[in-house]
Amino acid sequence: MNRMNPLSPIYFLLFILFFLSCKPGEPVEKAPDPDTRNWVQEAFRKIDTLAMKPSFNTERVILIKAKMDKETDPTKKINLAVDYAQELLKCGRAKECIEMMASITKVLKVNNFQLDNDTKRNLYSIVGIAYLRYGEIENCLQNHNHESCFLPIQGDGVHTLPFGSTQAIQQYKNALKEFPDDLEFKYLLNIAYMTLGKYPDEVPKEYLVNPEWFKSKINFPRYHDVAAEVGVNKNGLAGGVVVDDFTNDGWLDIVITSWGPHEELVFYKNNGDGTFSDQTKAFGLDGQVSILNLNQTDYNNDGWLDLLLMRGGWWQKNGDIPKTLLMNTGKGKFEDVTLKAGITKLAPSQTSAWADYNLDGWIDVIVANESLSDFQRGIDVYINQKDGTFKLESAQWGLTMNQFYKGVTATYANDDKYPDLYFSALADSNSLFINQSMSGNNSFSLAGPNVHVGAPFRSFPCWSFDFDNNGYEDLFVSSYSNDQTPVNYWMQSHMGKVDPVMFPKLYSNQGNMQYKEVGASMGLTEVAFTMGCNFGDLNTDGFLDFYLATGNPLFQALVPNKMYLNMEGKRFEDVSYAGGFANIQKGHGVSFADLDHDGDEDMYVVIGGAVDGDTYFNCLFENPNPDKNNWVVLKLVGTTANKAAIGARVAISVEENGKERMIYRTVSSGASFGANSLALEVGLRKSSKINSVQVQWPCKDCPDQVFEGLAINKAYELLQGQPQGKELQYTAVKMHGGGDGTMKHDHHM
Repeated sequence: MNRMNPLSPIYFLLFILFFLSCKPGEPVEKAPDPDTRNWVQEAFRKIDTLAMKPSFNTERVILIKAKMDKETDPTKKINLAVDYAQELLKCGRAKECIEMMASITKVLKVNNFQLDNDTKRNLYSIVGIAYLRYGEIENCLQNHNHESCFLPIQGDGVHTLPFGSTQAIQQYKNALKEFPDDLEFKYLLNIAYMTLGKYPDEVPKEYLVNPEWFKSKINFPRYHDVAAEVGVNKNGLAGGVVVDDFTNDGWLDIVITSWGPHEELVFYKNNGDGTFSDQTKAFGLDGQVSILNLNQTDYNNDGWLDLLLMRGGWWQKNGDIPKTLLMNTGKGKFEDVTLKAGITKLAPSQTSAWADYNLDGWIDVIVANESLSDFQRGIDVYINQKDGTFKLESAQWGLTMNQFYKGVTATYANDDKYPDLYFSALADSNSLFINQSMSGNNSFSLAGPNVHVGAPFRSFPCWSFDFDNNGYEDLFVSSYSNDQTPVNYWMQSHMGKVDPVMFPKLYSNQGNMQYKEVGASMGLTEVAFTMGCNFGDLNTDGFLDFYLATGNPLFQALVPNKMYLNMEGKRFEDVSYAGGFANIQKGHGVSFADLDHDGDEDMYVVIGGAVDGDTYFNCLFENPNPDKNNWVVLKLVGTTANKAAIGARVAISVEENGKERMIYRTVSSGASFGANSLALEVGLRKSSKINSVQVQWPCKDCPDQVFEGLAINKAYELLQGQPQGKELQYTAVKMHGGGDGTMKHDHHM
């Protein structure tokens, strides 16, 4: 990428813009590099890697080893040795961790160290999970197949190299002799037996986890992970995903990221024939690293989808790292326009919501940052200036709060056409803010005390959707906590011993600014330590289902990712096991999208943990659609509304069994961690006819529009102001790799 001349007037103007965006008293060392790739690397050089426990493990292990070698105090040295062993495991060096722990155990015995129960349990935990991870590396990573790590583990998922799990079983048996009520040890013992094909028959009865807990209560067709076959099974860490059409050829591409400091964004172009190709470098996207989440937009209304890359999440005071706004040039390239656009504030964040908050026809963005009591970064309200730039107007819009925000989503709480906002926070109540622009005052106000949408009080992802097709936008938010391990909560959920406050919350919009929490009554009675998530229509019946992916960074957090099937808006059924979705590796970015143009939604999931050695292969679940339900795909295009029509509300009237049925959708990328396509892929079940499609365009004083004459099982472009929809070419293809379908091993272990 060409650099600007540092003496040019343009560069000087950019420096002034950056200077003015800084708060009074903030030091400005020098103007940032217009290419944020270099700016990011400069931020990395300032990070205290020794304090960065969830990442930079490769760097940390060297520093801890040096401290351990210099230490002369026996107690301090042994504690450093334990830290070193754990860091080896986090680096993916499980065998070395096991060897180090054996040396530590020997030293403890020889010197007759007296250990308290917490220390003894910790030592058992480290060795047990190190052996279990050793087995995962040998089998699930180095000899990966489409059944690896899906519960219940069976078939090709059973380990052919048994050493790691065999040793783990012995460790957990020994641990349970001293800690017989330890739920985590019991669960992991059962998982170890399962990996060897010996569950449930050979598990000691006193430690057996009920096999019914690994079954779905209803039948559901099994989806298959075809990521390896298609060639998109990237092996990496936690990250985000966007599935959308970035080349305007009618086919949905895949963009994935990783928060790893050395892991780059990857752009998979959909070739339109069932194959994908890595076009990262060709599109100028190489070198974009350390991105935990991203989403798509069309900020300049040119009809080409752009990308916002978010960084610094979880890194607290080390998280002041640049975001990156990438403009799609429409010529097969993305251009870094971050500084030019004025997206210059440095703050740790992984969540943002694009919408036209003032309904002027140009898309704005709100970024929710992570704040602590002594480290406040607030909320960023970037208002589109219609000239390729944004103005930071947080105070003007009344969003001056400081919390450890993990999710934000635009919603329609009071049906006045102006998008409202829902925020989820990790250590405080969640909050709904109502857009006051209808009254002529461009600002947000906290919803009144009678709007009870604050729980759970330790939350992560959130989204807005209409789960019961009544025309009102509902809210979903999932819990997250580091108080206990996910395994404890998973076990307690099935034992009926968990505090319901930790269950996911589903707030049903009753109209008139009234919400009713219906999660538990709808069947959401299992704690889900959700990070990545999204919603879509699995069985093409017109009701939105959702997927919750567990992202807790502990190696011990081997609980299944969960899929919930919407039963006509009346309840949700867990189909994780029957459907083949219950992967026990960490789940992050999630996208539902019709990648093969057969009318049903497939699902791409970024799999992988936080620490350097917790890598795993991403999954692409192909939808088998055994019911052969009908569908329609609608791509909305604004004229006086924003071009991508983000925020447009759609009411679809269909005829099913001689009766009218209504299906409601809103154009959005979905949940706060993962991005669906902006095209509406709507299941129609057995509907025989589309009566009409009514669109409420997201712009001030523009009329609603009704489209008629649309047929089932076709795709259309709906252009604002045009009386008829334009049929798009939409021919199904079979997803395949065009090669041998072998697994990619592109991350060092």
